[in-house]
Amino acid sequence: MHSIISESISDTLQARRLSKTDWGTSPFLKVRNAGKNAVGDFGEYCVRNYYNSIGVKSQIVKKGHDVIAGSKKIEVKTAFKNKGGSFFFNQIYYEHQETSTVKDWDHLAFVFVSPERIEIWECERPNEPELYFRKNNGWSWNKNNSCKLESIWKCIHSEDA
Repeated sequence: MHSIISESISDTLQARRLSKTDWGTSPFLKVRNAGKNAVGDFGEYCVRNYYNSIGVKSQIVKKGHDVIAGSKKIEVKTAFKNKGGSFFFNQIYYEHQETSTVKDWDHLAFVFVSPERIEIWECERPNEPELYFRKNNGWSWNKNNSCKLESIWKCIHSEDA
């Protein structure tokens, strides 16, 4: 007897374009597969652990920002390279959606996760987000690599897995 499930899986996968990004042997695969919240948590831990490693006392707080590192209040956004080879950072909010009060962060960190590497980039809070981001469920940034970041950004850490 032929299997509806097997045939459906085969049909679905044949209709998809091949991914430019292979996560099959990546040490980050479990985090990626654990869902959006795990991806966000991973980025926050990366930023916290980076600052702790250089002697800056840091903690995850999730109160208008994600990490306090010394006197910095850092909003952390994390993106895993997608099948098209791009990184999509979204939901960069300057105000709380429910109350419209200003979100309390003064630095923004992007954590780029490729199958074999992470990069952490940071900038001071841009006063004019429209110069750097696109409007999309808050602000967003979608490019194929970190070299596309504007000059306000600095790579604070990169590490091969």
